[in-house]
Amino acid sequence: MRHEEAYQRLPDLLDDRDDPDLLSHLRECAECQRQLFLLGRIDRLLRDRARQRWRPRAWHVAATVAATAAAAVAVVALFVPQGERTHNFVLWSASGRPVGRAAMAHADADNVSLMLTARGLPVNRQHLLVLWAGADGSSMEVGRFMVDRKGGCRAHFNLPATHGWRRFWVVEPGNPAVVVART
Repeated sequence: MRHEEAYQRLPDLLDDRDDPDLLSHLRECAECQRQLFLLGRIDRLLRDRARQRWRPRAWHVAATVAATAAAAVAVVALFVPQGERTHNFVLWSASGRPVGRAAMAHADADNVSLMLTARGLPVNRQHLLVLWAGADGSSMEVGRFMVDRKGGCRAHFNLPATHGWRRFWVVEPGNPAVVVART
């Protein structure tokens, strides 16, 4: 086999077309060996690029999973009968403007669930506030939560179902006397 013919048929070896004459020329010719090596690298790069182009991106997979989970939650919320009604509360700032809302619902036999959503709460250095709850002359610290730069938050708490929680207020940590918002 002549060198020019072997050189032109080197790509056939990439597709597993073994030709004994071509292989014997390849054993003897350093120039064809180098060319086959370079062709192999280009072939691998092109195949890798083609596989990457069709592979879904991680964010696409995450978005699909999140959308599926949201749809499942919506179906459950719409079709599973709710035991008790949700009680809604408005959170008012010290100046009298609404800054958030709290929704309390039955969680399980021992707990009620409280979802706090706010915007415009005062922001301190730590971006940390404390939620308190009161019922029938008693009170308890529910928990701490963080607010963003604009005083916004979404926090979820569980409270014992043994009390009739009617009042909620927010204070700065370490300073329970200064109420920044209340229901």
